[in-house]
Amino acid sequence: MTLAHASSQGVEPISLSPEEQAAIARVFEHGPTVFGALSTLRTRRIGIGYRSETGEDESFDWSSHLVVRQREGPLAFESASQPRPLSEVEEALIAWAALGPNGIITADIPVQGDLSSLLSWAGRTVPASSNDQAVDLFIINDSGVHLYRPGTERMAPVEIQGPEDYWKILHWYRAGRTTISPRRPDVAWATAPPGTHNVNTMGALQYNANRPGSTWFLPVGDVGLEWVNLLLSSYQFGGFYLQDPETNKPAGCDAWIRPGFLEVGFPIPIFDELALMQHVTEVACVVQNIRLACESMGLGAWAMGGYSDDLLLGAYPEVAAGLGFSFLDRDAARNPSKTATCQGLPGVLDARMAPSRKFPSAEALVRNVVELRYQRGAHLSPVDNWAERNGGPFTEEAREAILQHPRTHIPDWVVEAAIDTVKYIIDKYGCAPSHINPVRAKFSCQVHHVDMEYYRKFHTGGPEPYLATPQLLSHFHDWHAGTPNPYERGAHA
Repeated sequence: MTLAHASSQGVEPISLSPEEQAAIARVFEHGPTVFGALSTLRTRRIGIGYRSETGEDESFDWSSHLVVRQREGPLAFESASQPRPLSEVEEALIAWAALGPNGIITADIPVQGDLSSLLSWAGRTVPASSNDQAVDLFIINDSGVHLYRPGTERMAPVEIQGPEDYWKILHWYRAGRTTISPRRPDVAWATAPPGTHNVNTMGALQYNANRPGSTWFLPVGDVGLEWVNLLLSSYQFGGFYLQDPETNKPAGCDAWIRPGFLEVGFPIPIFDELALMQHVTEVACVVQNIRLACESMGLGAWAMGGYSDDLLLGAYPEVAAGLGFSFLDRDAARNPSKTATCQGLPGVLDARMAPSRKFPSAEALVRNVVELRYQRGAHLSPVDNWAERNGGPFTEEAREAILQHPRTHIPDWVVEAAIDTVKYIIDKYGCAPSHINPVRAKFSCQVHHVDMEYYRKFHTGGPEPYLATPQLLSHFHDWHAGTPNPYERGAHA
């Protein structure tokens, strides 16, 4: 039935090799339970090919081309193994665990309780504010920078029901992955403004960031989308309006301040922070999913957050090109928080912020977010309805009742009030959102094959360090059969 549904949607099942089928089966059928993985979950920051406080000069030719030196310390270590990149199936499994398709959401929100705020009924492995699909996954490895975006069509209410569905993991990775750049971004430890001597924009902890052999899973969020959608939801169902913190007056929406419409003021900076918090919650779930997947697979997962994501995205091209995202050149006098304002990566991720290439005005911005739920093919559209096409979540009778109910539709006055609010913010502060960056990439996870020799040298635990789980010690035997196993005792003798 699943295969027939896939074929009916124009998706032909792909054939997996016996090794690929066995690898995927290993984590779905034989890996530790969630509670078992949580009991041994550790960072395991030192990977094959990495170094730690050796006190020796090293050339970062793969990224910043800097010659750097981390001062010598008591945990001095240089990996004796050459970098060992993840395999395709390893990356595919981790990407799917991070935010891959897993079926159809329940959408169990009453129509009278803001069901219309949902921007999608396509399920992913992570929760999201209004299920807005606002976080994408960038994958950085030795072959460059890639965007993992498997899309919003679903082949079944629960996508992975058994071995017959394992092919989807590699299908989504191959069909939903676009190469953005053929090389790693030019950022690494010690990337800093020219002429500085004690500045490290990537953070003191990140000496091995962006190393050859590693795969950097980078969630990048369109916070602007969450911001606009939250504004619409607040005006329709919350009853509060955005308030200028300098004047304590409505931010352009005076015409709708009356009983039954907008009644309580909410300062713009606090509202911006609320949208950012919603984004952070989703990204935290993405990173935790990656860590749990890696724990199950016997890989190291290094959660990172102490770097400048503005630099990484491309805000300071005089220091590093980064990922090449574009930024709005704001008037410093109209930028109260002095934040960088990212507009996205043209043609790849056009952030919901204004003014920008795709959204030059408040009206263009707000109406785009409104139409995400009502345009042809969307889940609340009467034409080519997503739910009918994808088979859920509601019965035909329930779906029709939802589509016909007036509270399913955002009232015209809410749209107009939101447009006027956004226009006010743009006119006063130069852009909307105004107090936060519309694009964030602040929390991520770098994955690698663990260098067991580091932990054997420095850590306690008996015959093997306490963090050496069975799936870690057997990783090369299970996942890379026929290749040298660096975990065997005496492999580096």
